[in-house]
Amino acid sequence: PSVAASEEQTEGQKSTLECFTPYACPWGDAVLRWEGYDPRVSTVSGRVQMDTGGVGHHLTLSTSFSWRDHSKKLLCEVSYGSRKASREVLLRVRHAPKDIQVLVSPSTGNIHVGDTVSLTCKVGSSHPAVSGYHWYKDGAVMGSEQVLTLRGVRREDHGQYHCEAQNALGAGTAPALTLHVFSAEVSASPSAEVLEGTATTLSCDVPGREGQDLNYTWYRNNEWLKEGTEHTLLFPAVAASDAGYYSCKVTNSQGSDTAQPFSLSVTYPPRTPSVTLFQETQGGRLVVVLCAVDSHPPATLAIDHDGTVLAASGAQTTLAQRFSASASRNALRLEIRAAGPRDSGKYRCTASNAHGTASATRSLLTRAAELLIHPSTEVREGTTVTLTCVGTRDTAGEPLYTWYRNGKRLQEGSGPALRFPSIRGDDAGAFQCRVQSSNSSDTSGAVPLRVLYPPRPPVLSSFLQTQGGRLGIIQCTVESDPGSNLTLWRGDTLVACTWGCPLSPRVRVTPSYNSLRVEIQEVVLEDEGTYKCQAGNTQGNASTAMEFRA
Repeated sequence: PSVAASEEQTEGQKSTLECFTPYACPWGDAVLRWEGYDPRVSTVSGRVQMDTGGVGHHLTLSTSFSWRDHSKKLLCEVSYGSRKASREVLLRVRHAPKDIQVLVSPSTGNIHVGDTVSLTCKVGSSHPAVSGYHWYKDGAVMGSEQVLTLRGVRREDHGQYHCEAQNALGAGTAPALTLHVFSAEVSASPSAEVLEGTATTLSCDVPGREGQDLNYTWYRNNEWLKEGTEHTLLFPAVAASDAGYYSCKVTNSQGSDTAQPFSLSVTYPPRTPSVTLFQETQGGRLVVVLCAVDSHPPATLAIDHDGTVLAASGAQTTLAQRFSASASRNALRLEIRAAGPRDSGKYRCTASNAHGTASATRSLLTRAAELLIHPSTEVREGTTVTLTCVGTRDTAGEPLYTWYRNGKRLQEGSGPALRFPSIRGDDAGAFQCRVQSSNSSDTSGAVPLRVLYPPRPPVLSSFLQTQGGRLGIIQCTVESDPGSNLTLWRGDTLVACTWGCPLSPRVRVTPSYNSLRVEIQEVVLEDEGTYKCQAGNTQGNASTAMEFRA
C-alpha cells in the first residue's frame, strides 16, 4: 500500500492520512486497514474506485494527535488471505514543551547555608526543540538557563521554584518544587531587648518548618536548657537573670543544624546603690566616697552631701579645689582632700536610668585631729618612732597639743610630734592627741602602737603542799610580745611545755598566755633538783633557774 500524509502534524489539530492500493478486489478477500491510532478521537472511511478516472482502494484516517503520539508509528496494512503488506508512518507531532519537572542536586540530605545547589529544568518532550528557559522563585524571575545554580545558599533562598520551557509553539511549566534550606535561627518577641517583667518568647525558626518532623534543643550560654518538639521558649515575666546568649539545635531524620547565639538583653531600673566610705589619714587626710549600682541600661549617678550635689556622672560638674571625681560604668568615685569636720554628714548616692531611680545614704564622721605613727603601728623594740598629731588648717592661732596613752595624759606642748628615739616594750599602748586652738578643740581617735620585744627573764615560783598528799606546784611567767613558748626542764629532762610535749603520768600542765603552771603529783625525792624555765618568741630567748626541794 501507499500512504499520503503530511510530514508533520500539530497537536490538537485535525489530521487526515490516506492509505490506498492501485487495485481493487470488490469480490475478493483483500482487506485494507489502519493500526496504531486512538479510535476515541478517530474516524476511518474507505472507498473503492473503479471508473474511467482510475482504479484503487482508499482508506482515510481522520484523527487528532497529542504530544504523547510524537515519534509513534502508524501502520497501513493490506492483507489477502495469509499474504500481507504494510507501510509505516512515523508521526512528527508539533507541540509545546511537555512533561516538565524540576530536579534538585544534591537530591538527598539537608541543604545548609553555604552549600551549592543545582536545579535542572527537565523537559520530557518538545517538538520543535526547546528554544529557551525561564526560572521563577515564589513568582519572581530568577534566570534563563536550563540549570539554575545557587552557590553559597542563604536562608533567603528557601522557597518554591518552578521553570518554564519554550519553543515555537508555546511554553510549558513545571510543577513548583519547594527548596528547603535547613538553617536554624533564633528570634525574640517582642524584641531582643525587653524590660524586666515583660512576657517574652524566643523562637527557633527553620524555613518551612510547618509540616516537618523536627526536634529542638535549647541552650543558654552554652548550657543545656530543654529539649522537645516545641520550637519556642516562653518567659511569662522575664527576669534580669534570664539575659544571656541563647542557641538552639534543630534535628530531623537527615541531620541537624545549630543556630548562631542570640543575645537576649533584659533592661531594669537601678537596684539599691552600694555606698562605701574610706578615710585615709596617712599623707593628706583623704576621704573617698564610692558609689556603685546594678542596672541596665547603665545609670546616671550623683553624690550629694547633705543635699548639695558634689559630683555626677555623665555631666560636667564644677568641683571645688579639694574635690575630684571619676566615673565608670555604673560607678562614681569622689575624692575629698584635706578632709575635716566640715565634711562630716550624710552622703547620698542617687542612681537613675530610663526605668527608675534608687538611692542610698551613708554617714561620715571626720575628726579635726588625726594621729599618724611612723614608721608603723607595729615596730620592734629599739626602733625610733614618731607620733604626729595632724589637725585641720582652719584653726585660729597657735595650736596646743596634748598627748595621751591608754587614756592617761603624757605631755602637752606646741609641737605636733611625740618622739621615742629607742622605743621599749612598756611604751606600747593606745595613743591619742588633742588639738586646741582659740576657736576649736578636737581629740583624735585612739591608735594602738604595738612594740615587739623578746622575753624578759622569766619569773619562777614553787610551792609544796603536804596536806592530803604531797603536791608540788611550779609556775613560770614571762613578759614578751608576741607571746612566748615556755619550756620547763629539770636538768636535761623535759618536764613540761606550752606546745604539747610528752608528760609523766604524775605531771599536769595548765598553759596560758606567757604562763606555764606545772603540778607534780605524789612528789618524791627524785623530783628535787634545779628547774629551768626557757621562754622564746620571734624576737629572742630568755631563761631562769631555781632549786626545788621536796
